[in-house]
Formats: sequence, C-alpha cells, structure tokens
Amino acid sequence: MCLVQASAEFVSVAGALLLVLCTFCTAAFVSTVLAERGTEIQRFIAAVLSVAAWMYFLNAVTERLSLCGSTLTLSSVLGRRHDFQLDDLDAMSLTHEGLNIDRGFETIRFRMHGGRGEKVTLGPCWNRETLDAFVRSVDRALASRPASDARR
Repeated sequence: MCLVQASAEFVSVAGALLLVLCTFCTAAFVSTVLAERGTEIQRFIAAVLSVAAWMYFLNAVTERLSLCGSTLTLSSVLGRRHDFQLDDLDAMSLTHEGLNIDRGFETIRFRMHGGRGEKVTLGPCWNRETLDAFVRSVDRALASRPASDARR
C-alpha cells in the first residue's frame, strides 16, 4: 500500500482545453472523410492529428505520483515510468514553468547523492495544491530518514 498518492485531474482547465482540442481534431478528421473534396493526404494528416491529440490527452490525465515504501514513482498509461529511491534522493523541488500561477506546466527536479539530478516535466492536468501536498509529504519522508541514511 502506498503512503502518498497524487494524480492528474480530468476536471481541470487544461483538461477541458485538451478535450476541446481532441474533439476539434476528431471533427476535422470526420469532415475530411465525409467531404468528397478531401484528398488522401488531408485525411491522413487529420487522422494523425486526431490520434496524437487523444494519446496526449490520455497520457496527461493518467499521470500519477506515488510514494510506496521508499520508492517514489511517476507513471502514466503511455509515458515512461520514473522510479526514485528515497535513500538516493537529497532533494526534490517543484517548479512552475507556465506564464501564470493557475496554468502551465510543472517540473519536478530530483537531486541525487553525488550532485547528479533528473528533471521530469508533468503534463498540464495537474492541480498545484495536489502537487504541493505531495512534495511536502516527500519532504517529510526525507526528513524522517535516519541520520545515517540522510547523507552518504
């Protein structure tokens, strides 16, 4: 059982915008199929855009962060799974990459022992408060490690 879990939300401003984009791309594809003037390349482009939009939407709304035992995991249906061991982690920071506080992309930076790090960009369907609460939980887990585990 995981101690802490957080996930992207379907019901969000970005989720609604992505859904509109997916619907628009699908409507464009259907109109090129039904229109007698459409060419094969138009149908192909509309189909590719439609499928890509739906795949991005699916990946964005299924992103999940979890802290199970001493493993921090970021996963999604179509994306690459990222696993981090708390024993190897020095710090974790959340950065908002967007133009304003309410919308934009979030980036989590992981700093490992020895100075190496990794940056993971989250999709647009995250709620900032949910992410802040998750990061605080991980910070508490990092702080509660025994002193011998905190630094190697």
